[in-house]
Amino acid sequence: MQEQKEATIDLRGILTLFRKRIGLIVLCTLLAVAVGSVYTFFIATPVYTASTQLVVKLPDSENSAAYTGQVTGNIQMTNTINQVIVSPAILNQVKNELNLNESLQGSVTAMNATNSQVINITVKNANPYTAKSIADTTAQIFSQNASKILNITNVSILSEATADTTPISPKPKLYIAISVVIGLIIGAGIALLIEAFNNKITNEKDIEAVGLTFLGATSFATEKDFRKSVSSAHETATNEPTTRSRRANQG
Repeated sequence: MQEQKEATIDLRGILTLFRKRIGLIVLCTLLAVAVGSVYTFFIATPVYTASTQLVVKLPDSENSAAYTGQVTGNIQMTNTINQVIVSPAILNQVKNELNLNESLQGSVTAMNATNSQVINITVKNANPYTAKSIADTTAQIFSQNASKILNITNVSILSEATADTTPISPKPKLYIAISVVIGLIIGAGIALLIEAFNNKITNEKDIEAVGLTFLGATSFATEKDFRKSVSSAHETATNEPTTRSRRANQG
């Protein structure tokens, strides 16, 4: 019960600290959002995608059992085909065909859905029309070289790629949301650090926190009040010898 009470007190203390430093937390959040917005809209390079589809299969068989095994073999072969499509043997030809200076490794992916013979070739590029050209050219060059590389002659391109002018990255809403979270974390962290290194005593709770007993309090005094006290004391000390001299003369 005591531990639960202490945990409640600590939680209240943290919430009180955050309310006390709310200006700092809000400022850090705004700065993080500003940095995230500048990166999203002015620095980050948009990325576009284009996809095309092709299917690779062996010659049909009249025997149904053989045909079933044939389909299974085609599906297993697609894993090898996917690797060949993104290999330098194909992508270097695509690069030369389109006179590109950039490397295509990593920007072209080939994969098929589970239990499907349809292969999707997806390209990511900073230009949507370049992405479309790379996808179409990759499919064409693979179909031309499939017989030489894999001894496969039955390759069909199901659909040509289309230029999608909507970028997949960056995503402004997501990036700004992440910036807000980062700003809140940084602001809260700075507030906790400031409180951890703050050893000033400003109220009776600070006195009790260090294990001392609070005895009483005086009225609020400003620096001006202390200046008046020092000035009054100085005037008293200056006038006292003069008063003594007058008393001596009178005597």
